[in-house]
Amino acid sequence: MGRPRRWHAPENSGSRDRVPAYPDDPARGRARSLSTETPTSEHPLAAVAPPPPAAQRRRRSPLSLLGILVSVVALGGVVYWALQQDAPTLPSSPAEVAALIGAIALYGLATVVRSERWQRLLVDEGATPHRADTYSLTVVGYMGNNVLPARAGDAIRVVLMAPRANTSNRTVVGTLVAERILDVVVLLVLFVVVGYGLLGEVGGSSVELIAVVAIVGISFAAVVWRLIRKNERLHGMLAPIASATLGLRKAHHGLRLLGMTLVIWAIEAGVWMAVGAAVGFGMTPIEGLYLVALASVFSMIPSGPGYAGTQDAAVAIGIKAIGGTGGVKVGYLLMLRFVIVVPITLLGLILMITRYGGLKKLRSLRAEAKG
Repeated sequence: MGRPRRWHAPENSGSRDRVPAYPDDPARGRARSLSTETPTSEHPLAAVAPPPPAAQRRRRSPLSLLGILVSVVALGGVVYWALQQDAPTLPSSPAEVAALIGAIALYGLATVVRSERWQRLLVDEGATPHRADTYSLTVVGYMGNNVLPARAGDAIRVVLMAPRANTSNRTVVGTLVAERILDVVVLLVLFVVVGYGLLGEVGGSSVELIAVVAIVGISFAAVVWRLIRKNERLHGMLAPIASATLGLRKAHHGLRLLGMTLVIWAIEAGVWMAVGAAVGFGMTPIEGLYLVALASVFSMIPSGPGYAGTQDAAVAIGIKAIGGTGGVKVGYLLMLRFVIVVPITLLGLILMITRYGGLKKLRSLRAEAKG
């Protein structure tokens, strides 16, 4: 009973229990507390599951793989068809070269109008984008869609625009959805009116099917939205995405954007007509509208980067339908690809590197968004 009591640390005790062993030296006590058994040691960290391998994180989606497969098959068919044709007709005279340059300029003008349409959609949703960013990221997005699968250019636009416009990713996604809906509506109307009402037999056999599909699609979307509105959680999650599309119901806003979309596709038809002039194949405005509408409808099919294969097959079918033969079709396809892919892809790559820091900066922004 008279013997002085000694302090013993209990088994498996933490470092806090051993601090009293140095009552005269608190500093030594604190130093002693930093043992390998503390929560800062390597043992608890070893229990944390390691991050998934890079290969798993970058696994392609089934839709992306399907698109690449469709592109490979369609592109193979187009190449086989092209090898059976005469040598392609390429621009040679000054007038044809001027027509090719004019086609590139018209495509640039169409891109400007697209950028302005996106600017108005963003502003209507309360975002504050700089017009320079809207125009630049439209070009960067086209670059991404031309070289990456699964329309990855749209994802680049979302990641880079959201912080610059002081808005959410879902709101930016919603503006891109509204863009697609405007394009689809105008293209389907053009295809039905031009292909059936004006050209008669050209594409007329498929117009009814497209009209039925469009009606079914619109009805299905309306039913789905009604169901979503009844689910509070889903509605809260999807409302920012649907907001830009629902905003098109405002007469002044929706009609203005619809008018801009009509201008865009009228200019696009001018691009395709100018490419025809560059290879010695003239076409009327009605034929140009039909061709661009047909190719754009085919582009809705899941495909690889730049709508490879699907758009090419549509061009081959359309040129044949309006009277093009032999090397004219191959030459037209080659020049069209050059006009709508090469300049905007190069410009988008330059802007991505010089203005937005390249792929390294993009990866860091994506990581921050996920975090």
